[in-house]
Formats: sequence, structure tokens, C-alpha cells
Amino acid sequence: MPDMYRSLAPILQMHSLFGLERENLRIQTDGTLALTPHPSAFGDKLTHPFITTDFSESQIELITPAAASLDELSERFTRQLGTVYRGLGNELLWPLSNLPEAVPSDDAIPIADFGPHGKDKNDYRRYLAKKYGSRRQLYCGIHLNFSFNAQDLAAFLPSQEARNAFYLNCSANAMRFRFFLVYLLAASPELSGGVRYRSIRLGADGYRNLHPVFPDYSSAAHYLNSIRDAVNNGWIEGPRELYQHVRLKGDGFDDLQDAARASRLELRIPDLNPLYANGINSDDLKLIHLYLLWSAALKSDSPFDWVAQQQAGHLADQAAQMVIDDAFADAMNQLFARLEQFANAGAFPLAYDAALAAAKGRWLHPETGYAEKINTKFAEIGKTAAGLAWADEAKQRFIRAAGERVR
Repeated sequence: MPDMYRSLAPILQMHSLFGLERENLRIQTDGTLALTPHPSAFGDKLTHPFITTDFSESQIELITPAAASLDELSERFTRQLGTVYRGLGNELLWPLSNLPEAVPSDDAIPIADFGPHGKDKNDYRRYLAKKYGSRRQLYCGIHLNFSFNAQDLAAFLPSQEARNAFYLNCSANAMRFRFFLVYLLAASPELSGGVRYRSIRLGADGYRNLHPVFPDYSSAAHYLNSIRDAVNNGWIEGPRELYQHVRLKGDGFDDLQDAARASRLELRIPDLNPLYANGINSDDLKLIHLYLLWSAALKSDSPFDWVAQQQAGHLADQAAQMVIDDAFADAMNQLFARLEQFANAGAFPLAYDAALAAAKGRWLHPETGYAEKINTKFAEIGKTAAGLAWADEAKQRFIRAAGERVR
């Protein structure tokens, strides 16, 4: 049965905005964690708009400004990565979401220090270290921030209530079917607890809340109240601790204080991909964009309540593993068919069709998947040697590109 869409033409005609966040561990040339302070070449991590730290002092976070196209986003992202590589000195960026093999004990992992003016950030990181352990906080990945142009969206949906409902629908659909992207973008294979993961970061042993939180997507007010309940129950400190694969952002959604004004989504699924110098395949950005537009357009035929969220979580957990069952394979095949139908209906650029076809090729031929290729390299030369080779190759590529621009 074909999907039912909201008003498809206005959604496809609206301009989109994109931003990327990339986290990386700084390492020494022997693969050990760099325990040095945040490089001075990057300025003050508390105030720098684009280069800061995440949980650890050893963990660089790169943030791009909003871009009006994926091409513009990739250009800015590449330029900022070049700045980071030039400021690293002799250090490297660990290119995987898997942790390096030589990670020190929790008490030896340096927590980021933002100084006296960053007390809230410092206190929050100490809270995370105590609750989750510092090691788990070192999992790095890539986040895509996505929004529709505010003026375009206001013309389509004049009331803030309608715009909130629009973003709630998009985020609920993106969470419901996220198994699709988890499987395709997984790039951190690892054996843990007897389970073979294609993404250790996105799996049960990875980066997630200790107590599951199931937001109420039925309205903005209900959503915010459900997050407040999670805070009051002591499950999370606030919205910033909601470790969902897709997070709703905006006034109220970020602080639980202001009136609800949903303004963007943060998709936190992509693993760092060492097979690409930027850490992500540009085709996968198009795939994500297509997926989010489909999520925005899709009319849900059932509520995304806590039961549906548990079912979606089960599928996402299986997507993070190497071994899948027939039911999961059926779900993947059905979603490819639905996205192909959507792409045809939307008359997307050929590059989007190609990105979807490439993803389907990885699905139909598992040996070509990212996790499988990385696993093969691990088996050949070991995880540390493979990581160092990819890290050095990426750094040299960016350093050479900077030299060529100077000439």
C-alpha cells in the first residue's frame, strides 16, 4: 500500500538548512590517547564558535555554521577540518567511533575544563563521569542538524502550534524507522559481551541513557511534560542528557523553560567513517536528507507511543549488530521500497537516486558495507594499526590540500 503524505509539494519546495558536528579523540602517533590540553591554536574552547571540546579535554568537537545546501555544508566542513589538522601539531585524530585500544582508566581520562566562566559545563561533565563512567563518554560520532527555512515553514504553517506538530511528526517518524540509517551508517564493528556489533557506539553497550526515556510525541506540551517527568524522576539531568538518535531542538525543547518553538532536528546516528577523509560519505548526507524529508512528509497511521518506541528501539538495536533476522531484513526491504517510491514522487536530483541506490547496494551485498570493510582491515593488520593508517592518511591529505591552496 503506498504511503500517505502530508502536502508533499510545499514540503519539497521549502529550503533546508544543514549543520554538522564531528567529534574526534586526539591521539599520539602510537595510538594512545593524547592527554595534552586542548590545542592553543584553536583559541578558547568556551567561546570559539566552531572548534571546542566535548566531554574530555582529549576530545575535539567541530561545529559548522548553518548551510543552505549540502554542497555548501561539505565545503565549510572540509575547510574547518583543514584548520583542525593544521593546529594539531604532531597529534592525530582517531578516525573511528570505536575507542582506541589504549584508553586509560576512567580516573586518568581528562575531563574538559572550561575555566571559571564555564562552571555549568564543568559540573555537567563531572556528573556524566560519575553516572556513566568517563570511558563511555569518549564514543565519538557525527551529528547532522537539520531544519526547514523558517520563513518557508511559516508560509506553509502560519501558527507555531502547527509548526511544532510538524517537527514532532518528523522526529517521531525519524525515530520510528531509524533502524534503516543505523544499519547503513554503522562503522564501528566490535565484539563485546559475546555480541558482534556493526556499531558498538549505537549498540546496547554504547552511548545511551541508563534508564529508557519515552517522550510523548502527541503534542509539544505533552512532549515537554514527559521530559520534565524524566528529569523529576532522576532519569536525566535535562534535555541535553536525552541520548536519542534523533533529538528535537528549539526554544523550550532545549531548556524546558521557554514556550515551545521547535526549530530543528539533531540526527545523531552516523558513526565516524574512516573510509572517507571527512569522516562521512557525501552520498550518505543526501541519503539522510532524503530520509528526513520522507519523515516530514509521511502521515503516521499509528501513534508513536511508548510501546511503538520500544519496538523501534528493538529494531535499532538489531540494526547495530552484525547478525540480523528475517523480520529485520523484511523491514529493510520495505523501507527501501518506500523511499524509492518517495524519491520518484518527489523528482529528486539524480544524485539522491544514486545515493539511495548505493545504500541499497551495501544492503544487498553485505561484504561492501562499511562495518564489514573495516572489520576486514582489522583482521588484516589489527585495530590500532588500521586506525593509525587511516588517521595519518586523512591528516596528510588535508595538510597537502592546504599547501596546494597556498601555492
